[in-house]
Amino acid sequence: MITCPNCGEIAENEIKIYNGSLRKQYFSITPILPTCKHCGAEASISHTCNGGNIIVLNGTCGSGKSTVAELLIDKGFLAIDGDCVMQVVRHKKNIKQVAFCDMFDEIASEIDILSIFSENIVLSHVILPEDLDKFIEIFEARKMNYKFFLLKPEYQTAVERCQTRTCHTSVTPEYWIKRFYDLLIFDERVEVIDNTDITAEQTVEHILDKFAVLPDGIPSDNFIKITFIAGAV
Repeated sequence: MITCPNCGEIAENEIKIYNGSLRKQYFSITPILPTCKHCGAEASISHTCNGGNIIVLNGTCGSGKSTVAELLIDKGFLAIDGDCVMQVVRHKKNIKQVAFCDMFDEIASEIDILSIFSENIVLSHVILPEDLDKFIEIFEARKMNYKFFLLKPEYQTAVERCQTRTCHTSVTPEYWIKRFYDLLIFDERVEVIDNTDITAEQTVEHILDKFAVLPDGIPSDNFIKITFIAGAV
């Protein structure tokens, strides 16, 4: 059910999913904050995702997450971006500092929202090793097919990309690039892609090959199968 505080119950085609007024970055991915098309009020959505597919792009600053996510949007995916999630949490809670743990519920909520409109979602977000199980719990509770990719170019490549990218108004301090570059070490559940010498388009081709989904949304044989956990997070 979708409810506007002014207009009452409204249909899917009567809301705007994304809210550009909260966007702080200069790329096409926009914060998810559903609003009523009639009056502009923030709408509440009561829905839990039950199936679908999600690609998770992880990596330090400058690893190429946002660029790859934008290309996946062109392939028909709906996107959730970690920086955009942060802006939504700040808006909803009226706070300035957002911890990683504060974002779990918002990301789960945004998955639920997007699943109304598409079976294919991409999440671009820095996920720490200690948080991996929490995200798996979120996906499996929603009976989603999922695959994690860690984009890991050579360190200097990530630094240079941060210095030249135009999607942010300021250059990311190298401290943060180094911190996440060293922290993001995972087991076999996360596939590492060294995208130092390949284009974003080639990275997308590799990801989609690993995450092959048939047109009707049914994963092909080389897609990861999961054991579902009952209930919702």
